[in-house]
Amino acid sequence: MAVERLTAHVSGMIGFPLRLLAREVYDRVAAIKGPAAVALVTGEERIWPPEARYVLGTMEALPIERDVAFVGIDEAQLGADPERGHVFTDRMLRARGRDETMILGSASLTPLIRELVPEAEIVGRPRFSTLSYAGAMKLSRLPKRSAIVAFSAEEVYAIAEMLRRFAGGAAVVMGALSPRTRNAQVAMFEAGEVDYLVATDAIGMGLNLDVRHVAFASLQKFDGRRLRRLTIAEMAQIAGRAGRHQQDGSFGTIGLPQGGMTPEEIAAIEGHHFPPLSSLFWRNPQPRFDTLDGLLADLAQSPAHPALRAAPEAVDLAVLRHLAGDIEVAARGGEPQAVERLWDVCGLPDFEQLGAEHHSRTVLRLWQWRTSGDGMIDPDWFARRLARLDDAEGDIDQLASRIAAVRTLCFIAQRGDWIADAAGWTAQTQALESRLSDALHAALTQRFVDRRLALLIRDAGQRHAALPVAVGADGTVAVDGEALGTLNGFSFKVDPVARASDHRLLLAAADKHLRGELARRAAALAESDGGALALVGDAGAPPRLAWHGQTIATLARGTTLVQPAILLDAALRRLDPPQVQAIAERLQRFVAEQIARHAAPLAAMGAAAGDLFTPPRVRALLAALVDGGGTAPRAAVEDQLAAMTADERPLLRRLGLTIGSLDLFHPQLLKPEAVRWRAALLAAQQGTAMPALPPHGAVLQKGGDEAGLAVAGFRRCASGWLRIDMAEKLARQAHAARMQAATPPSAPVAGGDPHHAAQQEAGEESEGDGEGAAAALPPGFAIDPALATSLGLDEEARRALLQSFGFRPVGDPALQRWRWAGLKRADRRQRRKPEHRKPERKGAPQRQAGEAAKGRPPRPAKKGPRPKPGQEAPRTPRPERAPRRGPSPHSPFAGLAALLAEGRKD
Repeated sequence: MAVERLTAHVSGMIGFPLRLLAREVYDRVAAIKGPAAVALVTGEERIWPPEARYVLGTMEALPIERDVAFVGIDEAQLGADPERGHVFTDRMLRARGRDETMILGSASLTPLIRELVPEAEIVGRPRFSTLSYAGAMKLSRLPKRSAIVAFSAEEVYAIAEMLRRFAGGAAVVMGALSPRTRNAQVAMFEAGEVDYLVATDAIGMGLNLDVRHVAFASLQKFDGRRLRRLTIAEMAQIAGRAGRHQQDGSFGTIGLPQGGMTPEEIAAIEGHHFPPLSSLFWRNPQPRFDTLDGLLADLAQSPAHPALRAAPEAVDLAVLRHLAGDIEVAARGGEPQAVERLWDVCGLPDFEQLGAEHHSRTVLRLWQWRTSGDGMIDPDWFARRLARLDDAEGDIDQLASRIAAVRTLCFIAQRGDWIADAAGWTAQTQALESRLSDALHAALTQRFVDRRLALLIRDAGQRHAALPVAVGADGTVAVDGEALGTLNGFSFKVDPVARASDHRLLLAAADKHLRGELARRAAALAESDGGALALVGDAGAPPRLAWHGQTIATLARGTTLVQPAILLDAALRRLDPPQVQAIAERLQRFVAEQIARHAAPLAAMGAAAGDLFTPPRVRALLAALVDGGGTAPRAAVEDQLAAMTADERPLLRRLGLTIGSLDLFHPQLLKPEAVRWRAALLAAQQGTAMPALPPHGAVLQKGGDEAGLAVAGFRRCASGWLRIDMAEKLARQAHAARMQAATPPSAPVAGGDPHHAAQQEAGEESEGDGEGAAAALPPGFAIDPALATSLGLDEEARRALLQSFGFRPVGDPALQRWRWAGLKRADRRQRRKPEHRKPERKGAPQRQAGEAAKGRPPRPAKKGPRPKPGQEAPRTPRPERAPRRGPSPHSPFAGLAALLAEGRKD
């Protein structure tokens, strides 16, 4: 109503008890009349356009000497306040508008208004809502939209901490907060971000809040002098915050060890019946400045009217009396200008609550500057204090303390007659106050508000579905901007920083909010192309399947190696059954497609091994190959291989198998992706973790996971590991060199299977016939080391590998000559010995290996003396050898012989 009356006049002013209220009304009037027509005047803030016609300010800063049409005095009952009451009384008695003066206050002020301002017209404004007593409650039982009132910072903090733990937190309002911080906290409560407000009695005025219930945590306060019980008027002022307009409110208490409200207090608050004020505080508003003693006497003067009484000593008067004892001040007590300026600087509020003694030190320094030189405060001192306070780090108490100190500087900067460049300093101090206020708001929010928990508690139930849900690119799930956790594929993980007590609530919220998102993902997975799916083969973990990088299933033992079982993750199994079925079918198709693409030979071997039309010996060998993942050492399957007929071996080659000197394998299964899938299938079938596989494209490894190297198709070679197809390449090169050396220059190179030919020539010499040939060439034949070198094999590994092929070094090692020795006879005998053969009788004469194998009579002993050391033994004449049989035209090595022959012609 006061704002309406103000704006109805051509000019006017209203005085408020709080800077916060003055700022709020200033914004409203500026929106109506325009910023150029409205001024704001408080101790710490001053906005005064040249053409301002409307002034809003705190009661102390109100320029009552200004001639305006309308004057309003808000909360006039504060004339009974011991600290500031004399200011309100003075404004009520002396501030007048040309056309209208409005005094707003409690009904308890009515008798005094009639007595002090008899010409005033008293108009009552009844409360539209009902205020009722709700009794004592536990903190956890308080209804939403409640304000809890305490009377110390410690109590406020403790209550806010408890509310954070089980209700998501609370906004905090205290008198020590700056208006900016207080507004930010109130805005958080008004916006519904929190449902509770914890405050001191600062909530009692200047705040229009959507509060439904006010709970008193205490009924006693320290008023600066003593601890006393609240008056009924003070209780009513605070309880009256509950309810708004026509919305009813309630009030009560929580955990009061000293007892609750009395029936008389409850009835008075509910019925708005308060005892009338008997007097107001007064202090001489126009003291003399002739002398310091005269000033003190005027300020101690008693009022003449019986409805007024002398005000208690306020901070400004306490500081003045303290400084009156200072030698310098007393010496200048007869200078009117010095006395006037002393009283002026004593009006600096004690924002930091230091007390009169400590606060007087700052006041004295200011007075010294004001009464010397140009009468201005030292800007260097001001700048140093400002710089010292420019720190937005620290806890709540540290930030609040800095803000209080900055408010002192703001007050000084507003006084153009105190400091030069007042406008510049004002801008700097207000900017710093804003930064510190924002930091304090953030600190309060961080300590006393759990936004996520408050959101989930506030909107529990049916309203959950209406909240906006966002899933970030990194999988972060946020509900109405608050992170709940991370969604990896279909698996939700609670935010790791969340308290353990909140996990159940977060999981329940995620379950509600993510149903639509999970259904969308399930449909996308069921319809996804192969590019979105992948095999995950991390070493040490079971083989898994991933969708867009997130694991969704695990491969397990199936009916066959190439038909693994697919176990969906638990998160997918919670989907609707049709969705689960669609996903399972899609993953089965993906695995089948990948096996057909990368491991088709393995599937073909498995199919042939299970085909009843495949010869048993071939089926047995293929089964061994499939069990090994598509590769097998030749020694392990030599019996099956040797037992095959001439018609059965081609079946292996038709499957693409390479029957090598040392291993059986399919070249396609040694490709990188084929290796990954073979390793995964083997791990799934055997129920083991994935081995560490060698790098893609590697052919020689110095070390590593032996299981992984074996699966990847590597065999040990000296101290390293060589891929088996490269080993076979070296074997074929060696056999080609042997065959070329054994063929006369004029004859075509013999063809055929080098390994098969090697078995026929096992134990035979390959140096050539005749004494002349032996004298012309070194013994044996050379094998070009270039291929081995290109593969990275050192000489030791190369020699070991060639010997494993059946080659032996001969002659001078420097010449690197080789001869073909074949497999050791003992090895061949062991491999070919029938299993049913009985062991030889004990004591039976031992026979040579060759005699046992071929049944030949023993060779005659060599005659003649044994050669001396260093002397070559005479050679025994070799019997005539039967003509060498040419290669079979059906042998695959016949083509090799032809190619070698063409090479010699070129």
